[in-house]
Amino acid sequence: MNFVQTIHIRTKTPEAVAELMRKWDEDQAQADIMGYMGTRLLADRENPDEYLIIADFAMVDPAVSAAEEAMRNNERPETEEWARRLLEVIDGEPVYRHYDEPYRTG
Repeated sequence: MNFVQTIHIRTKTPEAVAELMRKWDEDQAQADIMGYMGTRLLADRENPDEYLIIADFAMVDPAVSAAEEAMRNNERPETEEWARRLLEVIDGEPVYRHYDEPYRTG
């Protein structure tokens, strides 16, 4: 089963968040994180300055769930550094949510 992490944020500098995400994606590729599929930044159309970061993980090894891989990834020092840097470009605290993906089309 695939796994999705969302991070709800408020920011007046979405470009800075996007740059952090680009660097994060490069780091993930170099670290060869199993199952990492990428991230997206969504802008809330009704609420200016509100955004949602979506990180997708796919199950690659039947013995290890995508959620387990994502949680391992969260424990990396690079991930902790990224979260610290995110706090520098957002307003308030981010809200993290974790979802299993039991069904997907397309």
